[in-house]
Amino acid sequence: MGQLQQADDLDQVAAEARAKRIPVLVAFMQQSCPYCAIARKNHLLPIQADPQWGKRVLIREVDVDRNTALRDFAGAPTTHRAFAHLHQVQKVPTLIVFDADGKPVGSPLVGLLTEDFYRLYIEQAIESGLTKMRGR
Repeated sequence: MGQLQQADDLDQVAAEARAKRIPVLVAFMQQSCPYCAIARKNHLLPIQADPQWGKRVLIREVDVDRNTALRDFAGAPTTHRAFAHLHQVQKVPTLIVFDADGKPVGSPLVGLLTEDFYRLYIEQAIESGLTKMRGR
């Protein structure tokens, strides 16, 4: 099924999101986090691989512990760690849905929550983002 695409240029992702009028889901993860691995494998990768959802959201992963280079939604240089800090990510996994301007369009999903309902929570967050982006 592959891997989630690592965030490297969110400005470029935002341009694609703007053109398609779809939100960007940023998954703030940590390599050593077992809950992140479950969220990635059981929920995010299947959504990313589903053609229906591919037309509704762009998904990128940010590793909160790494200083990997990243361009933020405004095109400014930063790092994965600094971007997570800017968005006050303290627990992983944290999922935030952004509009094409880099503004969160709903409350973050913090932690794995109830795994039986986690995918539903993710899909609801994406739908909310779609509604806000297309309802302008």
